Amino acid sequence: MPESLEWISDILSDIISQYLSKKILTLKILWSRKRLREGGKRLFPGKKQLASQVQLKHLSLRNYRNYENLSLPFYTGLNVIHGRNAQGKTNLLEAIYLVCGMRPFSGAKNSELVRFGCEASLVKGEILSANGLNEVHITVKKEGRHTRLNSKTVRSISQHFGRFKVVLFLPSDIEIVKGGLQARRNYLDSVVSAVHPAHIKQLRDYQRAVSQRNHMLGLKEKVSPLSVELWDEQIARIGADIVSRRIEMIKSFNRKLAEVYGEHGESDTSARVSYGFSFERGSDIAEAIREALSKNFPSDRKRGHTTVGPHRDRVGFLLNGQDASRFASQGQSKNLVLALKASEIRLFKEHTGTNPILLLDDITSELDIKRRSFLFKTLSEFTGQVFVTSTDKNEIPRRGEFHSFLVDSGRVKAGA
Repeated sequence: MPESLEWISDILSDIISQYLSKKILTLKILWSRKRLREGGKRLFPGKKQLASQVQLKHLSLRNYRNYENLSLPFYTGLNVIHGRNAQGKTNLLEAIYLVCGMRPFSGAKNSELVRFGCEASLVKGEILSANGLNEVHITVKKEGRHTRLNSKTVRSISQHFGRFKVVLFLPSDIEIVKGGLQARRNYLDSVVSAVHPAHIKQLRDYQRAVSQRNHMLGLKEKVSPLSVELWDEQIARIGADIVSRRIEMIKSFNRKLAEVYGEHGESDTSARVSYGFSFERGSDIAEAIREALSKNFPSDRKRGHTTVGPHRDRVGFLLNGQDASRFASQGQSKNLVLALKASEIRLFKEHTGTNPILLLDDITSELDIKRRSFLFKTLSEFTGQVFVTSTDKNEIPRRGEFHSFLVDSGRVKAGA
């Protein structure tokens, strides 16, 4: 075929393809509307149909940690997972977090999620959200995880982070306050990402640019300012977006913290999230980062790594104006973590109109009477779905719907 005819053929092929795609899309929409009229899943919910909360309806596990086979319905209100220590309560909570957040909360290796002696584990969940009932299917193998959402492969977890929002309370969360700067940056970024999922990709792109710049800096005398200019530009551009989102979230956080402390009778305590820049801030954040990178190039080359940017900014918590990581008592730190989590719940509800799922792992054993009261008051005001683990179900005050699950050696008995 002559070249000119091939060109015309390609154009006609594209036109036909686009026409057929539009026809198929139209048919799908008509079919979906028909299902709606017949009582099928809500694929196109209007405002009146939107769910006010995310709810895990059912969970199935196969060869997950110490669970061989498990199939459990869950309910609205309070779901108490109780039993002796080392029976699998936290493993069950982790599976709930995995199916909702599509990643484990413990930072565990994939091989650790698979039951000993097995090749793979399977986690399935049915989650009710604003767009109807969703099915999540996760296969875990040593070499990786494969996730499907409503029968479609999820290629980027970051695109779905926050879709089924979960707020997690762990005993180790005190490290948010008492731990290093990285822990506080990570916590703030996780909250931002739940509201703005694009933040996750920007964090990855930013870290990639920093890693490339650091690689060039490692060449020492062979590197010049010109050779890192491309990475400087990416760090400045992406970094400005990251910083801007962090600052906006901190403003919202501080408003919520004041509300929470005031409502729980601690209006005399001033709690704030602070943000310290690793560069001299100007009206144009991108330009300020760009200038700082240029200014610090000689010292960065000596050190072999990048010393300015969002990855070096300082996120802190202040109690009555003092650095909580240095001056807060253990009790004050636990109180601050509770207030942060309560604020996180309110922030997500404010931004999305939806209540998240709340997960608490053996948190009551870490609290004194006053702080348990603080926690239980927060729970009594929360209208979403809650999962709590405990060695004693009777220590959890009953509120509204109360459902208990006894865990014993990887087996679960509902209603016990």
